[in-house]
Amino acid sequence: MVRLLVAEGNSNEDRRQIVAAAGRSMADAYADTLRLIDPALSIDTFSPADESDGLPAPLGSYDGVVITGSSLHVYRLAPAVTRQIEFLREVYALGVPVFGSCWGLQLGVAAAGGRVVANPRGREVPFATGITLTEAGQTHPMHRSRPASYDALAIHADIVAELPPGAMVTAFNGMAAVQAAEFRVGRSRFFGVQYHPEFELPYMAAILRRNAPSLIAERSVRSEAELMALIDQMESHGPDPAPTSADARPAISDDIRDRKTRLTEIINWIGSIG
Repeated sequence: MVRLLVAEGNSNEDRRQIVAAAGRSMADAYADTLRLIDPALSIDTFSPADESDGLPAPLGSYDGVVITGSSLHVYRLAPAVTRQIEFLREVYALGVPVFGSCWGLQLGVAAAGGRVVANPRGREVPFATGITLTEAGQTHPMHRSRPASYDALAIHADIVAELPPGAMVTAFNGMAAVQAAEFRVGRSRFFGVQYHPEFELPYMAAILRRNAPSLIAERSVRSEAELMALIDQMESHGPDPAPTSADARPAISDDIRDRKTRLTEIINWIGSIG
């Protein structure tokens, strides 16, 4: 049986706000998604940002560690950030495989000596479009079954500016030169993506609704009406929206509509450690 630890990326206060808005923390939502992939997985959750939260089991007993998204910024070294960096360095020291989504990629890079910055192009939301596999990415096991170009759910204002030594960029787009990457730290192998393959569409809708005022104020979306229409579409169609009629403009691409396609990188990572 594969045993995984899902590490919550948010501070305690942000976690409480997300639970109030979406019904579940990012760690709990990620764990639920992992169980959809394989109900036989043994999954624990942990909040390394919380000084009072203890590990459910020794780190070395896990086959893999997953890092969720977060509203934190890795270059703002508050205790909620530094505790997570220290935690991930312990994971690396034990040689445990890691998968990171969004903040998870940024945290993984920072803990391994890379650099993360605010994106000068602004926030990428609600989709990362035209993600393109590099030559290395086209044959990389993380992206097995992906086409050369695809879309994904995304919400982030920071990007990886400098990868750790020996890292491999496997995907990019016009908003981020690193949309996916792999690197090794000692015996630990890290797979990470800048997008959110783990989000179910209703959960993404709740995150967008929670952040709507700031997204509108910073002009990260074209209009309030368009954002609200998209949120309604995500909510009304459930986890896997039905195809849009031929005479309507599809707001959500098939790469995102189809759950199995959306989960590609996570499914492949689990297969690589199982």
